[in-house]
Amino acid sequence: MKKIIAALLCVCVAWVLTCFFGCAQAEGVTCYVPDGAPALAVAKIMSEGHVGSVPTEVVVTTGEETSAKCVSGEADLAILPTNAAVKICSTRNDYCIFSVNVYGLLYVVGNVQVESLQQLKGSVVYSIGLGNTPEFVFKKVLDSQNVAYENDSNDAEKVNFKYETDGATIIPLVLQGKANFAVLGEPAVSNLIAKAALQNKTVYRLFDLQQLWKAAVQSDVAGYPQASLVVKKSLLKGSFAKELKNAVFANAEFLNANLENLNTLMQQHGSSLDVNYTAEIISRCNLVAVLAQDAKQDIEKYLQTFSGMNNLLPVKSSVYYEQND
Repeated sequence: MKKIIAALLCVCVAWVLTCFFGCAQAEGVTCYVPDGAPALAVAKIMSEGHVGSVPTEVVVTTGEETSAKCVSGEADLAILPTNAAVKICSTRNDYCIFSVNVYGLLYVVGNVQVESLQQLKGSVVYSIGLGNTPEFVFKKVLDSQNVAYENDSNDAEKVNFKYETDGATIIPLVLQGKANFAVLGEPAVSNLIAKAALQNKTVYRLFDLQQLWKAAVQSDVAGYPQASLVVKKSLLKGSFAKELKNAVFANAEFLNANLENLNTLMQQHGSSLDVNYTAEIISRCNLVAVLAQDAKQDIEKYLQTFSGMNNLLPVKSSVYYEQND
């Protein structure tokens, strides 16, 4: 009788554990991403709806909303500007940087064609990314060429910046002629140029900030660790970490194999962009997945470059996900 009772107890315990973990997994996780390239960086996950056996919902929203979801701890995964990712992971011990997924995709565009940054003096440049990579990168480039700048001014001797929350706000201003110059990322740049052409207007891709950055910091390569994937540490146990790695590393192949369907996929998950994706546009998005432990040097060099603009250094080692296998 004792043996029968013991066996029944084992069965009950096993059933309870199975129900518990099964229900927890069935609830799934949510990944918040800003519109544009960050959303493209998780397109494979977005399409499949899961990471391994874990249901995964990808929500395309604004950069501000994505950051807010991490500050509150609501996001299970999120793609953030790398400096913001470091700050989140430094202030909240339950997150870590899993990978760098975007290595620079910023361009200066305009209704007026100019050949040098000096010619932007006296103009208002609308930009995304106040307090993040777009602001830091372009101002570093301007510093390297001795071009003065100021926020919210009309100084004839300076580049005058006006910041908006996202590209979707800036694009209509350029199309309506209310903004002559803007700093935007891909694929918003291609979206803007295509919309202008439909209206028999021309928007010029004036400057590639990745190339200007390379010269400004005397780097061997163009680009910088612009955006990173942060993940709750509690998820990185068992097979989830391995499956997540597989998904982000297979993303580039997925994008190029599904170019015709990407626009529909993005819009179904909240994207406001309407882009006829091509291999060229995807290439300009510079979507390169690198595990955090392999990107440490790039990230810390990036932050050191902006040491006068933020106070994030030194970066704790616990910020980075360390792959064990």
